Amino acid sequence: MVEEIAEGSWILLYIDRKRRKILRVSSKAKYSSDKGTIDLGGLIGSTYGVRVTTSIGAKAYIYKPTTCDLVYSVFSRPSQVIYPKDAGYAILMLDISPGKKILEIGVGSGVMTALIANLVRPEGRVYAYEIREDMAKIALENLRRIGMDRYVELKIRDAAQGVDEKDLDAAFIDIGDPWRVVDVVYNALKPGSPAAFFTPTFNQLLKLHTALIEHTGWGYIECVEILERPIELKENAVRPSTRMIAHTGFIVTAKKHLKDSSDKSIGD
Repeated sequence: MVEEIAEGSWILLYIDRKRRKILRVSSKAKYSSDKGTIDLGGLIGSTYGVRVTTSIGAKAYIYKPTTCDLVYSVFSRPSQVIYPKDAGYAILMLDISPGKKILEIGVGSGVMTALIANLVRPEGRVYAYEIREDMAKIALENLRRIGMDRYVELKIRDAAQGVDEKDLDAAFIDIGDPWRVVDVVYNALKPGSPAAFFTPTFNQLLKLHTALIEHTGWGYIECVEILERPIELKENAVRPSTRMIAHTGFIVTAKKHLKDSSDKSIGD
């Protein structure tokens, strides 16, 4: 069934690379740029993918925005957010899929919360912990804006003091002192489940690694840094961009195993 654009629908309006905008359709709204004006109300009843013309004849395309488009365009972002390159890798390493229950510590603006919620819905849940009340309120409003709040339980609390949930499928941690929650995360996860920690500096990385090793309940510990270099696509002039997204942070992944006291012999 082809989805129609309705009152309140989100759209990605694309004229060219410099003129692209995430907008919410309203019967009374208009969008204006140097390429002319578009009556957004006139889109109601149309299908995504339609091509329209502005008041001065410029062509524009109406696409359905992805969750990624929405969170990086319409969310209020008073703090640094996880970049798509890092979010995508972490989500894959955590094997996030529909129905799973995920722990998140350090919500910030709610960007990663929304991306995870979109993948676990409708039966899964994100149990999110944020120590700052002001950030939690912003995150919750962001989530409500795109309808992801129904899949999230957000708690204003220092997760280092413990979390309420057990037997969770995975965990994502983005706080300044992740070594403080290593044991908390361990106790919240099912045996064999993964955790991913995002940390920006070498000093934090070393302290986190030490905490994971000394805990003795974590294995398969790995760390990556992901760089992103765009390619400029111009006719007869395709080349790497002179600018790139280089260091944003380190992603440490680890899996929970039963501690040494639980060793079981399976030899002959």
